[in-house]
Amino acid sequence: MFTGIVEEVGRVASIEQSEDPGNITRLTVAAELVPGDMRLGDSIAVNGACLT
Repeated sequence: MFTGIVEEVGRVASIEQSEDPGNITRLTVAAELVPGDMRLGDSIAVNGACLT
């Protein structure tokens, strides 16, 4: 369960599944506000589950 501070609520705009052996899934999220200080490794929650 994500217990951080929620700064923005968005919606999943697209889901792409890679064909690579690493089985990577890429989510594209549409949101009004994208925090300018967001960095790789920051905590991102989807439906209450942290995806970091």
